[in-house]
Amino acid sequence: MTNGFSLQNTITVTDARSKLGKLVSKVQNQQTYLLTKRGYPKAVLVDVNYWEQVLGKLHKLYQSTFVDPKLIKYTREFSRKEIEQWAKKDKP
Repeated sequence: MTNGFSLQNTITVTDARSKLGKLVSKVQNQQTYLLTKRGYPKAVLVDVNYWEQVLGKLHKLYQSTFVDPKLIKYTREFSRKEIEQWAKKDKP
């Protein structure tokens, strides 16, 4: 698996064009396809119900990370260097 996708569910955009009807049927059965172009990921084909679930979860996550406007004056943007340092510390 790469980035949550099975390699068998990776298909080129060119191949997907000729098989789109079959792929759409397969994604309705909970399969997901990573579409690539020149070896690079370009799109994901997923079932619309699954996509709506993902959007719902993202919305809930966004709501839980809301910052009270009264606290904005106590916040700041972190520099790229700070973020990179934290990422290094988080690596096993």
